[in-house]
Amino acid sequence: MAFLACNSTKNLQQLVYLQDSTTADNLIVQNIEPTIQPGDRLSITVSAFNPASAAPYNIGGGLQGIDATTGSATSMATVNPGYLVKPDGSIQFPQFGRLEIAGKTLQQLNTTLTGMLQKFVTDPIVTINFLNYKVTVLGEVNRPGPIPAPDGNLTIIEAVGIAGDLTIFGKRDNILVIREQNGKREFGRVNLLSKNIFNSPYYKLQQNDVVYVEMTKAKAADSDQSTTRNITLATSIITVISTLTLVIINLTR
Repeated sequence: MAFLACNSTKNLQQLVYLQDSTTADNLIVQNIEPTIQPGDRLSITVSAFNPASAAPYNIGGGLQGIDATTGSATSMATVNPGYLVKPDGSIQFPQFGRLEIAGKTLQQLNTTLTGMLQKFVTDPIVTINFLNYKVTVLGEVNRPGPIPAPDGNLTIIEAVGIAGDLTIFGKRDNILVIREQNGKREFGRVNLLSKNIFNSPYYKLQQNDVVYVEMTKAKAADSDQSTTRNITLATSIITVISTLTLVIINLTR
């Protein structure tokens, strides 16, 4: 009984994240902003207190203004399809034409556009978000699937949380992150049990990252045993059916 209790406690300890964090003075992770890349689709909305002055700078010329009561942006435009960043890193922006934006952060692009618009619009407000920025979480999590991140900021801990956390059969010390960068595919491993995760280049997720949580050996073994039991049961049923068939054939002769 003592052995079983000890083993059970050890298994439960494997579910504790950042278990080697004993102090509060660990290094704070730098908030590295994602940069705009070819293939990204952006929502760019220009608002102003005078809606008519902002309209020419929105897709379709939709009126963009500020609600005097709530202070929020108002619009008479249809659904914004966004701006797809071309392979050369550019977009076509109303009135300004071709703009090279690849390599900029959302904030940098916001600052650039605001500066350009101030010559023609009084107190312009530019709102920019990613429309297709996402990561995908697969494997031993409770809610696998794609996770959108409109602002481009998502850590692996946040992604795991949105996915409903790992199941008790998920490997917490060896999570795989698949990333495509500069035309190459790379693979990284992350340990959720260690505070060193904050120093990992895979802590902050990037566009189209795939996070895969492998199953533990315990579940793999259990799955193998279940498969073996199912095969054995199926074989037994087939044998019984075959025997009954032979008996019926003999009786009807």
